[in-house]
Amino acid sequence: MQLLIGRSPDLLFTLPKDCYTKDIVSVPVGRRPVFIVNHPETLRRLFGDDRASYPKSDLMISTLAPLLGDGVLLSAGRRWEHDRKMLEPAFMQMRLEALFPKMLSAIHDWIERLDALASDQIVSLESELSRVTADVMFRILFSQAIDGEAATTIYHAFTRFQHHSPQFNLRVVLASDPARPEPLSPVLQEEARKIRGTIEQLLIQRETQLAEGKDFFDFTQALIDARDTEGNPFSRSELIDQLAVFFLAGHETTASALAWCFFILSQQPAWLAQLRSEIDERLGEKPFTYADFKQMPITRAVFRESMRLYPPVAFLTRRALQEDHFGKLRIPKDSFIVASPWLVHRHHTFWSHADRFEPSRFIGQDSASFGGNYMPFGLGARACTGAMIAQLEATLILCEVLRRFSFKPMNPERVFPVSRVSVRSDCGIPVKLIRRHTR
Repeated sequence: MQLLIGRSPDLLFTLPKDCYTKDIVSVPVGRRPVFIVNHPETLRRLFGDDRASYPKSDLMISTLAPLLGDGVLLSAGRRWEHDRKMLEPAFMQMRLEALFPKMLSAIHDWIERLDALASDQIVSLESELSRVTADVMFRILFSQAIDGEAATTIYHAFTRFQHHSPQFNLRVVLASDPARPEPLSPVLQEEARKIRGTIEQLLIQRETQLAEGKDFFDFTQALIDARDTEGNPFSRSELIDQLAVFFLAGHETTASALAWCFFILSQQPAWLAQLRSEIDERLGEKPFTYADFKQMPITRAVFRESMRLYPPVAFLTRRALQEDHFGKLRIPKDSFIVASPWLVHRHHTFWSHADRFEPSRFIGQDSASFGGNYMPFGLGARACTGAMIAQLEATLILCEVLRRFSFKPMNPERVFPVSRVSVRSDCGIPVKLIRRHTR
């Protein structure tokens, strides 16, 4: 197999055509074996029964650990089982209907911000969506809006963190050695400290408020109240780890998915018209209510299809703890295993017209019916627990924006995806904000 190493070391630009047609692709260069796995049956092995033999890759852990510590996204084995069980009451408490008012409040504040901008103002679509998804997560996690300075600090910290992440640079992957982790950029470590420092200050503030007798109903409080079977709580450092995970998962990935959804709609006028027709017929001038969420089949299908083509996380990487076989193919110990939603979602065997934007494939279909062919939130026991939260938030943002505005990309032909911690554009997607005058 010939690797197409061209102008960019980003994996999205170097993947050969074989990756979109074959079940498993072996990369025969580099310091250790690299296997790109596409077949749903093998993926179910990796993320299901055999997941203990295929932990998160050393490269993924070394990249994200400065930010996420031992949070549930990175922990493994008994530590993961212990923490996951402690988190269960928090997951059960954070029901969608209970979270909806917090989401709605953050999104309405953001809509007011957009409405206050000058007509035809050019903004960064990614920046704006990162702002609102960060605010949503702060209200869910901490019961407070994120202020302007904090939002700017966190957005730029995440942007720089992603830019300096080595995980999805092809040259780094091929040169990686599990015995000698890749040295991390000082900038990456500094940005991780900024984000964790913000979370720690919010925890200190919460401790003061609790001492004053105040009550809270939010995710942070559920984590503070959590106890293991021996009655032990999370330490402050452990709380920061878990909150950093949920902030990253709930803010960064949702912003990525929505940015691509709005961009695709700007290039698909027929689907944009269908979506707006559904919004106008269902909502009209009335406020969006929680009951409307499941009554928007076109809106939800559009978002699901945009996540098929532009999944928030393009590559899920694993390391083989021991020698194994995928069919007749030998997998040596310490092999670097790449399970790619980007590839599986565009695989010509599993999808008809795999490269086309066709939301109709999801209308009347539950995402689970596509099995291992559709994995924007991962697979198995470690799949994202916030998948429904993300879909509710995305549906609400799409509806509230599109019944008021349009986003017109400037030079759309120059927008290219790059794979970092999430799939982002290489330019921030500058757009002109256009008010919608008729409904």
